[in-house]
This record gives sequence, C-alpha cells and structure tokens, in this order.
Amino acid sequence: MTSVEIQASANQLGWPGEHFSFLAESCRPSVDIHPTSAKPRPAESRFGGTPYVAPGFTWPTHANGRYRFLGQVNFEQLRPASRLLPSSGLLSLFYADDDNGEISWQDADYVVGYYWQDLSHHSLVPAPGMIPVNPETAFELVPSLNVPRHRELRNDWPFEEAADMAWDLSLEVNAEHYLLGYPSYCTLAYDPTPGPEWIHLLNLSSSSELNWCWHDGDRLMIFIQANRLKSLDFSILKCDAG
Repeated sequence: MTSVEIQASANQLGWPGEHFSFLAESCRPSVDIHPTSAKPRPAESRFGGTPYVAPGFTWPTHANGRYRFLGQVNFEQLRPASRLLPSSGLLSLFYADDDNGEISWQDADYVVGYYWQDLSHHSLVPAPGMIPVNPETAFELVPSLNVPRHRELRNDWPFEEAADMAWDLSLEVNAEHYLLGYPSYCTLAYDPTPGPEWIHLLNLSSSSELNWCWHDGDRLMIFIQANRLKSLDFSILKCDAG
C-alpha cells in the first residue's frame, strides 16, 4: 500500500482534504504479509509446516505446555529492504500452547524467536512427539504503510471524527498480517505496547486456514525493544492479544 493509494481510499471515504497531511504523518512504515498458494522452499518465508533451523537446534519447551511452530520470515525476500528490519537472515517464531488453555499470550516467552544470518548448514527439523503442526502457507513480503486503527494509539487527532475515520480507513488499507506499523486489535481498550522502548514487530489475525485463534478470534501482537531489533536480538519478545 502506497501513500497515493491510501490517500485515494481516504478520499473515497470522505476524509476532508485539509486533513490529508495529518493522515500522511500518521502512517508508519510496515511490511504487508500476503499468503500465497506457492510451495515454499525450505528457507523461504512461511507460516506453519516444518521450521528450517541451524544444526543442534533444540525445540523450545514450556513449563506448562509445548511450543508450536508459528512461522519463519526470510528477510532476503523483502525488496526493497526496510531500514528497520534485517536485510537478510531468517527469523523463526514459536508460540506456547497447551490443551487446557492455561497459557496466556501475556505470559513471559509466550512467543520465542530465533534469528540466524548464515543458513548454509540449516535443515528442516520436524516437531517432536505429538506436537501439532499447523498448515504450511507461503507468503510474500511487501513494503507498505500502516494507518493507526485505534484512538488509544494517538492523542493528537485534529478533528472530532478523526479516530473513527481512521478506523474505517484502516479496514480498507491495512493488511490482515503485517510487520512493524501500529498494533492492531479488536477488543482491547488500551495501547498494548509494553513501554516507550518497545515497538510493534508482528501482527497476526486469527485464521481458520492457519489454525490460529487468538483471544477468541481476535489478533496477536508481538513486540520487541527497539535496541534489540537494531542489534538483531530476537531473544526477548512480549505479546498481547485481543
């Protein structure tokens, strides 16, 4: 989604022309994730399936359950590259899961990440034991812009209807799944960003095709500290859902 396309959508929804500059300033760089029907190669970006990991990789464990493979992002596929994300390398993500629903997305290490720059000795490593495997779905990475969807995310709306109009616009232009941008949620009434040093990393919508159900069909948001992202350290992530 480009600024021209966003402005065209805003115009169709009746945004006052004098507020287009505010709209442009409100957008954040993002990367839209577009699922495809292609069969991904082992190192390519995808949700579900079998992770492509380094030699000696040990499947993560959780005291109250198991980890399932969420997906992997190969940043080499992002062209042009984002200034906020790595220009290469592979990020693999796993999420905590249990049959009794005792694990919460707000728990520490609900999502764990592993990042590798050198993939020359990687291989596919199946999930151990009886851990369920989610459907494999390839996706493309497309540079984009993200519109704030919620009034809790800004305190400088320039006119009375701005937050509601931004909500309507975001439904038109924001992707279902994306990197960076603003957090997006359905039922929360607060900004889920953990703190000023944290930024939104990944937003995933519930999907029956991908076998995801976050907070009764809402959205999962994953956050990372800005300095850790800059140093390519994905070892500490925080989450919320709603």
